[in-house]
Amino acid sequence: MKFISFFNTFLIASILNFIFVLSVATTTTTNEVTLIVNLNNNNNYPLNGECGNSTKSTCNNINDAINYFNTIAVNVGQSSTQIIYQQLNLLLDDGNYSIGSSTINFYQYNVTISPLNLNSNKVIINGQNSNNLSSMFSVIPFNGIVDTQSQNSYILISGIQFSNFQRSIIEVSTNYSFTDIRFESCIINQYNSNYSMIEINKLFEGNLQLPNNHLKINNSQISNVQTNNDIPLIYSINTIIDISETMVSNATVQSIIDISYGQNLNVEFSDFTNVNSVFGIFDVFNTQVSIGDGTFNNNIATNGSSVLTFTSSVIGVYSAGIARCNFNDNIGLNGGVFYGENTDSSFETYSSTIGGCTFSGGSADNGGAVFVNNIPLSIVNSKFGNVSASILGASVYMSDNHFAMTNVSFTGDYHGTSATTTNEYVIYFSNSSGSIQNSNFDSNSYSILCNSSTININAPSNISNFICAQCNIVFGQAQVCGSSGSSISTSTSNTGSSMTVSSSGAQSLTITSTSSTSGSGSGLSSSLSSSSGHTVVTTTTTGISNHLSPSFSIFIFILLTLLFSF
Repeated sequence: MKFISFFNTFLIASILNFIFVLSVATTTTTNEVTLIVNLNNNNNYPLNGECGNSTKSTCNNINDAINYFNTIAVNVGQSSTQIIYQQLNLLLDDGNYSIGSSTINFYQYNVTISPLNLNSNKVIINGQNSNNLSSMFSVIPFNGIVDTQSQNSYILISGIQFSNFQRSIIEVSTNYSFTDIRFESCIINQYNSNYSMIEINKLFEGNLQLPNNHLKINNSQISNVQTNNDIPLIYSINTIIDISETMVSNATVQSIIDISYGQNLNVEFSDFTNVNSVFGIFDVFNTQVSIGDGTFNNNIATNGSSVLTFTSSVIGVYSAGIARCNFNDNIGLNGGVFYGENTDSSFETYSSTIGGCTFSGGSADNGGAVFVNNIPLSIVNSKFGNVSASILGASVYMSDNHFAMTNVSFTGDYHGTSATTTNEYVIYFSNSSGSIQNSNFDSNSYSILCNSSTININAPSNISNFICAQCNIVFGQAQVCGSSGSSISTSTSNTGSSMTVSSSGAQSLTITSTSSTSGSGSGLSSSLSSSSGHTVVTTTTTGISNHLSPSFSIFIFILLTLLFSF
């Protein structure tokens, strides 16, 4: 009876939900307005007159279509204080469109712009020789309208090519209302401007609210773009940004994306090549970052990291995650690929992660691939090869940090015949603590330059040379560097393995390990797993049992019993 009652309730709820969805869909379809624009018909109609209702009575340009829609637009907001006009579909016939002499304001609009002919690649909006001194589109409150959280704007641009623009494609300036902007399957080529291509809340005033904007670029191409050194291609404040399946190439910019207080920047399945920037492809401040399944080739930054410059001013709020990416020949100032820093005076508690990535070639002054300061970092299942630095940390530079490295390999000739300069050491640690597990350093490399740090290394790791200055390094069960900085020469034996520690100078130690089984040293253990395109990195402390307690097992048994009783 319980099962029958549950089934009846579920059935009734499903029917009611279907009726509700159907009624909403019907209302939305009824209220939609579709207008067709054709550059070649040259139809005659009065100013702001009717046009675009058929392929014969088309509007002559985009501005005419918008002007006509403004005369018939109906507010479909759910209350008198919420204004949003019904869905407008602008269908553009094949042609080379100009951007017009005035900005089109989509504040409170729900608009889609796409080709009339499905899958056409012949709809081009050309900004060349335009006398428009402002952006093509905008989302800005009209005169006399107070911007509130109930005023929403939705813009979808699909299958359109933008070429030879010298001003912004779209500019958003709102404090409280929500704006959703989406570019789907678009091509942007030859953008050369002193203004950002997409500009969101540059003149933000008042207290920061929850992110009131969303920008998504999907399955698109951006190439041959150039802005001034102090102008990013995409500038945003208080905005969530999603980039997926997009290719960016041949750009000279301050950054591709400059985002502050954005809550999330998500980048996946996207490639970036030949981007010359000041602060890197992504210049991020106080925003959560996720980058996955991408390829980054031959990118250069003059005053940051070539890919991600990540900065936070508060603790316990923001972190960065990079997974399953390939980085080839990227050059930066500090951190060839990733620069992370928390400027708060307290130690950061949120851990950032790098998992399943390959770093090949590239360089920086400090940290040939990675530079972090007060950004706890876990590096898992990753490879570094032939990465270099001119000052410290050929591959990785860490200061004021907690770290965990698991299943990481470092290969390449990091030095000549001897380590005579500090830049020849693969990793530089300063005032940091953490663990290295199951990791390998090329036999030709000098492994670690350690300054005022504590490092636990498990015996299976293949590590060669150290320089210790006021460090405490434990390899397996043997202490190889004491906090006093004095050298230690000793020999220990682990079950099924042997380890020899020998001194090669006052502060330089050479370690050779032939261990085949894991040591029992303490430290952090990190694991990375991939499922459905997402990466999960977990960090646990060695020594905590991995077995479920009896009471927890009983709880699970009772829960399953109750579930199956229904």
